[in-house]
Amino acid sequence: AAGNSIGTYWYHSHSAFQEQRGVYGAIVIEPRQPSPLKYDRDYVVLLSDWTDMNPETLFAKLKKESGYFNFNKRTVGDFFRDVRERGWSATLADRTMWGHMRMDPTDLSDVTGATYTYLINGTLPAWNWAALYRPGERVRLRFINGSSQSYFDVRIPGLKMTVVAADGNDVQPVDVDEFRIAAAEVYDVIVQPTGADAFTIFAQSVDRTGYAASTLAVSHGLRAPIPALDPRQVLTMADMGMAHE
Repeated sequence: AAGNSIGTYWYHSHSAFQEQRGVYGAIVIEPRQPSPLKYDRDYVVLLSDWTDMNPETLFAKLKKESGYFNFNKRTVGDFFRDVRERGWSATLADRTMWGHMRMDPTDLSDVTGATYTYLINGTLPAWNWAALYRPGERVRLRFINGSSQSYFDVRIPGLKMTVVAADGNDVQPVDVDEFRIAAAEVYDVIVQPTGADAFTIFAQSVDRTGYAASTLAVSHGLRAPIPALDPRQVLTMADMGMAHE
């Protein structure tokens, strides 16, 4: 069966909260024949979320209050800003609709960076895990989202990424500046670093409360600047499939 399943995969426990405790890892199945994809180096980039809180405690808090970990909610200041930009009627209608649904437009993640630490290959940004290359080489990066529930927006400032595989299947190559990777998804990309000695692999959580980061570099110890988090996103009725005008 493995002969028909070459590519990038991963495993994780389905028992209790073992995945949240770190029982997961990458699986790379190599083809018997040389790959038609041309690259010089090959790295797994395993994204994950970690909490020092007991996972049973975390889950119990979510069961009692779904927004328990959301410290990014709209404020009174946001309300008056919306009034200035949209008017009283539109702003009140918006708040009323969200209230009737008992939902929050900033609730993009059940657990946020207030509790989670985001990792690449089990390391913090400060530890500066590095994928090495020589200028001009083609580098394959196998991105795996092994998190319990976090979505990430991934980019490498200064580099175009070519997506060549998704969930273990080769795809028609697509050039992108950024891609979103959901929990359990896998994307393989190829990059060709030139023009600098280091580039940052930057994966920010979809709710913009934290990030994981590592480095593409010509030698260990080098690093590029880490970008600032993008502004907080606020969902609209259209995002929720509720705009039926």
